[in-house]
Amino acid sequence: MTAADPGDVVAEITAALHARGERMTTPRRTVVEVLARKPGHLTAEQVVAVTASPVHRASVYRTLDALCDLGVVQHIHVGHGATAYHLVDPSGPHPHGQCRHCGHIYDLPRRILDAATRRLHRDIGFRLDAHHVALSGVCASCATTDID
Repeated sequence: MTAADPGDVVAEITAALHARGERMTTPRRTVVEVLARKPGHLTAEQVVAVTASPVHRASVYRTLDALCDLGVVQHIHVGHGATAYHLVDPSGPHPHGQCRHCGHIYDLPRRILDAATRRLHRDIGFRLDAHHVALSGVCASCATTDID
């Protein structure tokens, strides 16, 4: 769920919250505004660090969890237990890759793992959820420096 203007994002998420009988609290608005203004994949600590108004760290974590449950924020577990967050785009959640050398997180095409997901389910009954964990690899820039 991305929009050109952070105000539009706040309005969309406010409507989604109201549809569920919930409200847009100050911590929720603050976190949504941060995610709308800062492109990329932010950790909860990064969200805390860039909030314009003081929001307690625990409120940021609770808010991120609530927004993930609402389906408007996606969380991704990246190297060594960290979790990153971003607004869900209109096409829905998507898989990610992370360079194990530079740490950059890449958005991968939404359907890139569909064949593997189907095969795992067909062959061993395993239901892959590829949207919550970043695949580890080496990006093109790091690969050309031959540090692998």
